[in-house]
Amino acid sequence: MLVAYRNRDTVALKEVEGIQPQENQVRIRIDACGICGTDIHDDESMPHKFGHEIAGTISALGPGVTNLHLGQQVVLDSATPCGHCAMCKNGKQELCTDIQSFYYLDQFGFAEEMVAPAISVIPYDDMDASVATLQEPLGVAIDLCRLSDITTTSNVLVIGQGPIGLMASALVRMKGARRVYVSDFASKFARKKVAESLSIDRFIDAEHENLQDALQGQHIDRILVTAPPPVIASAIDIAAKGAVISYIGIGHGSAATLSFDANKFHFKKLQLRASFASPAMFGPLALSYLNEGRVPGEQLISHRFPLSEIDTALSVATHDPSALKVVVGRNND
Repeated sequence: MLVAYRNRDTVALKEVEGIQPQENQVRIRIDACGICGTDIHDDESMPHKFGHEIAGTISALGPGVTNLHLGQQVVLDSATPCGHCAMCKNGKQELCTDIQSFYYLDQFGFAEEMVAPAISVIPYDDMDASVATLQEPLGVAIDLCRLSDITTTSNVLVIGQGPIGLMASALVRMKGARRVYVSDFASKFARKKVAESLSIDRFIDAEHENLQDALQGQHIDRILVTAPPPVIASAIDIAAKGAVISYIGIGHGSAATLSFDANKFHFKKLQLRASFASPAMFGPLALSYLNEGRVPGEQLISHRFPLSEIDTALSVATHDPSALKVVVGRNND
């Protein structure tokens, strides 16, 4: 079977021997796999497998798997709480100490087939496989919004309008926030177009507008950051007294660190909450939001490529301003 390997500079398809699922595992024929920002910004020097936003069809069952069947359409948690450790038993699955994941099997989604823990499988019906891959990043957006404690009186700013930021904006509006402002580069015109379709109150062009000036007079009490960590400093400056700032985003090198005025943070009584949706907690809910159209999945899929063109797919996802979610899949020929 074909498997994609990449390192910092190159991506290549290699023919490898398929493996059989072991106890409590399934083998999946990959129907679609979305390209994540972490797939684009990859600094590893050794070739490795990649791809974690996965939808597929079960092609084999390992011993002990009784709740799934051959031919079933499924998506995968990128990481799943075990259900057995003390944290899971105490109702704190998000702090699981024995996470189950296909990562530990060195199996990934930019391939023709893969093996995964059965516990990570979530069946789905009546949905395009490319849209179904969005359940993984949508689960991230759901967690980000959960930590924000948005109410009907909230004035919300969402910084960053990539796929996760756009889905977070849709969720914020769905939660009934009083005002929703979003910020990104207007030159990434596909992001701006979808954001403005979500009934936001204003799109702020971060390339040409100062956030503080654009939001002058607005009481911004909830800020969701889907950008590298240094952006959090700007969120602290903008935040109203008592505001909650939730964030995701990974920085590399100097972008991994953050400097801010701790006195200002203290006197404004701010809260900074890190969202790290591993293990995943909201896969079925994400699928229901996509299936019901509460989150516009079809609008977010901008490009589809076959596995044979994964190098082009990565280039488009990295450089093309019309790109939102780029999906690689078996049925994209």
